[in-house]
Amino acid sequence: MTSNRAIASVFNRLSLSVVWVMFVLGVYAILASSTMAGRALGTMVVIIVGLIFARLHFWLWTRAPWQKFFAVSSWLCNLFLVLVWITSIWNWSQWFNLDGDGMYKPVICATVFVGVVTDCMLLLRLQLRKTLDRSIRAVAVGLAIVGALLLVATVTSQKFQESFDAIWKVIPWQVGAIVGLIALASHIASAILAAIEKEKTSKLPETFSERMKVSMNCPRCADVIQLPLGHGACPHCKLAIHIECDEPRCECGYLLHKLTGMNCPECGKEVPEKLRWKSAQQSPPITAAS
Repeated sequence: MTSNRAIASVFNRLSLSVVWVMFVLGVYAILASSTMAGRALGTMVVIIVGLIFARLHFWLWTRAPWQKFFAVSSWLCNLFLVLVWITSIWNWSQWFNLDGDGMYKPVICATVFVGVVTDCMLLLRLQLRKTLDRSIRAVAVGLAIVGALLLVATVTSQKFQESFDAIWKVIPWQVGAIVGLIALASHIASAILAAIEKEKTSKLPETFSERMKVSMNCPRCADVIQLPLGHGACPHCKLAIHIECDEPRCECGYLLHKLTGMNCPECGKEVPEKLRWKSAQQSPPITAAS
């Protein structure tokens, strides 16, 4: 976790440096009307866009091991696109250029791959809990992958394109239109459903763990600090610290912090002994009437 944060920090600082260089070159290109400065500015724009996509796909690297493959693949395709665009801006090579013969095919394939990986990644980042919401997101991801595969196959293979055109003459155009509407609707609905769930979560009352701060000595600099639960950092040496706390809750989800009685006020069930506060031992539990 610490190494991932260090790499992300390097990404952010490098991107910020490129932005400042872009600003200086942009001012010079406007004032001097220099072709060289204009090309340099275009190069900086391509680099910053590449860094943004590389930073986005870094999230995949921190997930499951099988997603690291897509992170590395997207980085390689992203690097390929950056090199092609920079070479085209400066006219360095005729074969490694957008105007080169057959160069449009790998450029389209790499662009589609980076776009689909980014699209699926953003969908996976949406926090969805309900089964129906996750099913809608799965439809969006599946249609994005199928559409990308069809597009790449059409671009790279002339035979596939001819076969696809033949099939398309048999299948009514309404079918393709409906599939496109389903893909668009599932994408938009996934984002809206995630926003609704986040809105419901934000309306919940603040829990004890969100209010509590822990006093401790920093393991690195030994200074006395106070940090909230969750992710934090020492204000002196910037050491990243994560603090977790298990809250006593009833089966129904009611928070049992400093509960004086021995029964849950929400559902009425008797609180298990391991979750009771010491003050709760003073009052006997309430037995439900038969």
